[in-house]
Amino acid sequence: MMPYLSGSGALLLVTLLGIPALTNAAENIDMSKVRALAALPVKEIFRDSPVRELPRASYWKTIRESPIPVVVMFYSNVDPESQRLATLVRYISIKYKDKISTYRVIVAANGKPTKVIAADYEKSYSLDKTPGILFYDNDSGKMVLEDEQYIAANFKEFRTPSLLFWKVYCDAACSYIDKNILD
Repeated sequence: MMPYLSGSGALLLVTLLGIPALTNAAENIDMSKVRALAALPVKEIFRDSPVRELPRASYWKTIRESPIPVVVMFYSNVDPESQRLATLVRYISIKYKDKISTYRVIVAANGKPTKVIAADYEKSYSLDKTPGILFYDNDSGKMVLEDEQYIAANFKEFRTPSLLFWKVYCDAACSYIDKNILD
C-alpha cells in the first residue's frame, strides 16, 4: 500500500501537535498575488514557472529517466480546485527547481473529467481524482506519495485562500518534501 497523507491530515498534524513547519517557504509570499493567480486558468498559473507540460506519450520514459525526484500534477485547466492547487505547485516548484522536476498533465479543459476519461487516468496512473499530484523518487520511478486530495474543495480556507492556511499548507508541503522526497 502506498503511503498516504492528506493535506487536511498534514494540517491537522501540524496544528494539533504544535509542530512548527521546518521551512519558512511561504513567509515572503504575497497572498494578493496568490489570489490573483488562483483566478487564472492553470496553464496561465504555470506560465514562466519550472512546471512543464508532460505529454502522455512520454510520461513513463520521462519519469524513469529522471535523475532527480519528479512531481506530476494532473489538472483541469479551468477548475477552482485545480487552480488553487496549481498556485501551491507553482511556488513549490520554484523553490525546488534544481532538486525536483515538476510536470503537469492536463486531464480536462474545463471542470471535472468525464467518467470515461477519469477511468482511463485511474487505470494508467492510479489517479483517483482530478486535480491530483503524484511524487516519484529519483532511483526507480517508484511512486512514493499519491495524494489527489491535497487541497480538498470542502475546506473553506481553500475556497477563499486565507493567508494563514495557504502558507501553512505551503510550509507543510515543503517540510514533507525535505523529509521524505529529498532524503
